[in-house]
Amino acid sequence: MLKLQLHTSRLSRKALLGIVIAGTAIPASIAFSAESRVLVDGKSIPVSGAHETVARVLRAAGVELRDSDEVTPPLDTTVTDGAVIRVSRVQQTSVTEDRPVPYRVVVQAALGKRSPRHPTVTRPGRAGITRVTTETRIVDGQTVATTVREQQVLRPAVDLIVTSRAPWKLGSRGVYTGKKTLTVSASAYDPGVGSCGKNASGRTCTGQRAGYGVVAVDPTVIPLGSKLFVPGYGYGIAADVGGAVKGNRVDLGFNSRSAALQWGRRRVVLRVVD
Repeated sequence: MLKLQLHTSRLSRKALLGIVIAGTAIPASIAFSAESRVLVDGKSIPVSGAHETVARVLRAAGVELRDSDEVTPPLDTTVTDGAVIRVSRVQQTSVTEDRPVPYRVVVQAALGKRSPRHPTVTRPGRAGITRVTTETRIVDGQTVATTVREQQVLRPAVDLIVTSRAPWKLGSRGVYTGKKTLTVSASAYDPGVGSCGKNASGRTCTGQRAGYGVVAVDPTVIPLGSKLFVPGYGYGIAADVGGAVKGNRVDLGFNSRSAALQWGRRRVVLRVVD
């Protein structure tokens, strides 16, 4: 039996299988030669020869596929001359972490004569904790997508409650809506000589009596007279300055030396109310 082997990329399979010699159809073992390229792992691998499908081209190129890899075009696709085959290495990673949930500041009107005259924190806030599971899709070493798959509340946040006879501006649901927030270093002082020196008069630069609720600020950052809210301290007014109070730093007034020392120095998010 005569066998005919042709290497061509210009004729279709249908045309080649229809070759007739002297009026007789020839059973042909035909090798279809095609030039293709495989893009994988940052390399471009040329492949030539008789490989009918993408899967066979990859085998000829010595490419080992993993279960998570993606191949374009699909493995069973018929290869044509000049075909480009791309192999993407895909990874899926899953991370579970506990994230803090900030508490809200809620201002409520004081009721009754025994209620505090000045804004007072009547219930401290507590941050919540949520366990979040995220999945990250990595293609050829590059992160292409991160998706939150599951969220579980381990501890709900507890609102900080401020009670005031004349509450300041509230949001639509009673939540504090200040005009400005600043991350500051908050130190503490008392009106006595321990904090203010032997010449302490007990009065601020604006003439107010120093003590709880009086805050020293840098006027170039926070204008004097501004109403402030400091988490863990409460409401106050910017009514004093200090030689060491520069930039994003404030000095919180307390009525006693022991209370000032107990506060120490903290980094807080200060809210300018008005």
